[in-house]
Amino acid sequence: MFNVEDLKLRRRSWMKIAAIPYNRLGWEFSDCTGVSQENIDSIKEWIDVVEEGKIIRAAGQVSCGLGIVLYGEPGHGKTTLSLVTLQDILRRFPLEAFSPLENKTLVRPCYFMTFTSILDLKGALMEDPSEEERSLFAGILGECQDDAYNIRVLVIDDVGKEQQSGSGWQKTILHHVLRTRFNNGLPTIVTSNIPLEAWGSVYGPATESFAREAFVPIALKSPKGDLRK
Repeated sequence: MFNVEDLKLRRRSWMKIAAIPYNRLGWEFSDCTGVSQENIDSIKEWIDVVEEGKIIRAAGQVSCGLGIVLYGEPGHGKTTLSLVTLQDILRRFPLEAFSPLENKTLVRPCYFMTFTSILDLKGALMEDPSEEERSLFAGILGECQDDAYNIRVLVIDDVGKEQQSGSGWQKTILHHVLRTRFNNGLPTIVTSNIPLEAWGSVYGPATESFAREAFVPIALKSPKGDLRK
């Protein structure tokens, strides 16, 4: 583990506004003792590509906007790995890896949200939203007018646990958020209990087809079984 208070001011502030749950704040990959090394290595390979500038707004590159889908049964470390990944990025990436723009102070480079929270936020925008709510949702999509608020790496946790409505509104929002971020060259890390090959039956064939293009699928199965037991 690392101590967030030991980080330099800018990185410390980034970490504190990334909405990382306190029970995983300061975790490193070495703390993920219940996760297979193969899974950790796959994520580290993706992080290296991001750091090399080949994913975040990498105009013209096939890997531009490429994210990760971590899927598997409950309790096998998906959320923990996503949070460790965000913290690893926030701790060591140079500013240039987040944005090619010069003299920009990024407000929220990385952020963690459940999919249910995104749906709640979208619902709030239909009523009487605050400026903070408008700015956050625009930043999630990568469409905030002030680029400093556009979230470079977003974790969407627990996709598949949301309550589905007859209108299919949740499916539409998921596709819209994922597709818009990808088109804007901003990677997303998704955690889900639903295997990617089953997304078509849950979210529609168009979303599954898109996800196969926009994400590296990583199946998590802890050698220790359910880590919550």
